[in-house]
Amino acid sequence: MEPISVFLLTAAGYILKGAAQSKAAETAKEEILGKFWKWVKPYFIKDVPQIEENPDSSEIEIQTQAHLLQLIKDEGFMKELAQQVTSLQQAGIKEKNIIKKDIERVKKIKIGDKEYSPNESYDRKNIVEGSIRDADEFILGDGH
Repeated sequence: MEPISVFLLTAAGYILKGAAQSKAAETAKEEILGKFWKWVKPYFIKDVPQIEENPDSSEIEIQTQAHLLQLIKDEGFMKELAQQVTSLQQAGIKEKNIIKKDIERVKKIKIGDKEYSPNESYDRKNIVEGSIRDADEFILGDGH
């Protein structure tokens, strides 16, 4: 299994993506994601009530990740989450290293894995969706 921090970021990404796409499932991948969201929604809707209305918000992302850290203390939840995330990954819904916020005033930043793995494929990987300002050094990608 991948490091827990990477796993939790992946799980949080699926949770937020499921919330964003919960209103309509148009493809097989979206149906699988919809089933995942149906399972995980009750765990989040009370503590992160705006998750469906605004899943792309950085504040909601932070709340989701914080709540997920609390939930994984339950061994049963963690086991089921691992199975669900594995199913999503096997269905071809793969994302990794997605930064949704702006990056500002950073002396050195690296995004991606330390080693390049050509056998791994992702739908979206090593992406900064915000802007980058005042960075002395910026490295994006694998193998750095």
